[in-house]
Amino acid sequence: MGRGASRCRLAFVNLMAVFAHPDDEIGAAGTLALHAQKGDRVMLVWMTRGELASQFGDTPEEEVARVREGHGAYVAGLIGAEHRFLPFQDTFLTGGREEALALARLMAEFRPDAVVTWDPMDVHPDHRATHRAVLSALKLCRIPKLVGEAHRKPVRLFHYPREDLARPWVYVDTTPTQEVAEAVFSFYQAFYRWPFTLEDFRARRRLLGQRAGVRFAEAFQTEAPLALPGLGFGPR
Repeated sequence: MGRGASRCRLAFVNLMAVFAHPDDEIGAAGTLALHAQKGDRVMLVWMTRGELASQFGDTPEEEVARVREGHGAYVAGLIGAEHRFLPFQDTFLTGGREEALALARLMAEFRPDAVVTWDPMDVHPDHRATHRAVLSALKLCRIPKLVGEAHRKPVRLFHYPREDLARPWVYVDTTPTQEVAEAVFSFYQAFYRWPFTLEDFRARRRLLGQRAGVRFAEAFQTEAPLALPGLGFGPR
């Protein structure tokens, strides 16, 4: 394992994943499925329907939104997750109050123990905005005057990793759910005809697994120390 890395046990009850567009969840599919198979409650949330995706050419945005909403529902079914789409426009995300408050109200309803999202420095502005909205929502969901019944217990935040970001890495052994992760990837790959293959996908997950001492893994980063009791991931 790399410096600052940890293999982890999974100790959530409610796990929420928040992304900007359907297909962003590919890098967390194995972890989400692992929790679902344990009997944990899992929710996938997309900020937009990804209606401006260039792969659809001149297809009207309303039709693209319908298709991609169907993709999200199908993938959530593969994973065993609940799912929600928030009503924001593709490429218009800012990470501002309106988006954060919509997320906060959903968090107050779902009451997550941990949230997974995009990293704060991704090249796509919607991805960065999603991270900012999640950060704000984790505070706003604690305020009863904004959300009704507030969600005030501690929530662990994890995001997709970046090699250039100096935060602890967390590896999840997703070997038991590799087939689910491959099904999610293959569904999108077949539709979009991406140039990277299923074997490319496996190779990346094998590399993460080698770092963690397992066959296949997914990786995240977190700002918080890894061994705080009762807050989700803890060291093995």
